[in-house]
Amino acid sequence: MPKRIIICCDGTWNEPRESDRGTESPSNVYKFYHALKGVSSDGMLQKAYYDQGVGTGAFRVLCGMTGSGISKNIKEAYGFICRYYQPGDEIFLLGFSRGAYTARSVSGLIWNCGILKREYAVKKTEDAYKLYRGRDSKAHPSGEAAKEFRKTFSHTHEGNSDVKFIGVWDTVGALGLPLPGLGRLLNRVFHRNTFHDVELNSGVKYAFHALAADEKRLLFAPSLWQQTRFAKDPANNVKQHIEQVWFAGSHSNVGGGYQDTGLSDLALEWMIEKAESCGLAFDADYIKKHSHDNHLGELRNSRTLIYKPFRVLNRQRGSGVNEAVHHSLERRKTEDNDYRPVEF
Repeated sequence: MPKRIIICCDGTWNEPRESDRGTESPSNVYKFYHALKGVSSDGMLQKAYYDQGVGTGAFRVLCGMTGSGISKNIKEAYGFICRYYQPGDEIFLLGFSRGAYTARSVSGLIWNCGILKREYAVKKTEDAYKLYRGRDSKAHPSGEAAKEFRKTFSHTHEGNSDVKFIGVWDTVGALGLPLPGLGRLLNRVFHRNTFHDVELNSGVKYAFHALAADEKRLLFAPSLWQQTRFAKDPANNVKQHIEQVWFAGSHSNVGGGYQDTGLSDLALEWMIEKAESCGLAFDADYIKKHSHDNHLGELRNSRTLIYKPFRVLNRQRGSGVNEAVHHSLERRKTEDNDYRPVEF
């Protein structure tokens, strides 16, 4: 019987036992992962994988600043899919912050190289990743090298990715250093860690993006999905559903990790609702216990400490496809006279 494979990629410096103000404050990715049932109501197994964020463990500061570890996370998530996938399975990809970049990169890797057959899951993952990172025409998904690789080693041969759902909270890809010029320098030095496939491919059926309306850090500029080439082509019959929705709050007010979860739980519940509509099953008791949404919850200023002296970015609507404003942001504007987001 087909199953659902769910990949949950956490953000920079996010890990299961992270705390804020002395209180354990897991991210939305971690809560989403734990809210999943093992089997859905239609009898399908739900096989879930959780990857703690870049910049966790012994080298958390260095890895968080440079993005080192992103490639490892991408390959591990892809390898998990390849080890368990069988034709007919559905793939769900979730992520927050740089974990959202990881999830989107995994989708691009699958689109480029297919899903490796189980006997190649270990020995060909590195080759698949190298092909994916190649930027010449032969390594492109429609190039001869990619086609031959999929034909030889993968389940999928025709560019069908089997990714049913991508759900991400506030995708960012910058290295996160606030020092002028140094961020660009490290981006060049650590170029292998940067993301390179922001376009949503036509193999993804449903795509959802929760965005932070009040994040001001320039280095946390969001990476929205743009109008895709195939979507512009009237001759293309691909049916794809995309929603990019703005929520009140800063980066972690949307992706989770703060003690006050009122705002982030709104974005969590929205994502769970979208995932449920695509077939995932959740533990209602867990959600009731761990989610306490409040549109008037504390809105944190993320421009503190090392970020405070540096440039501000007022996020703007309209640069992505299918953008909307969540009703909770509109309610906050109505009920909180001090809340006046510049672009909303």
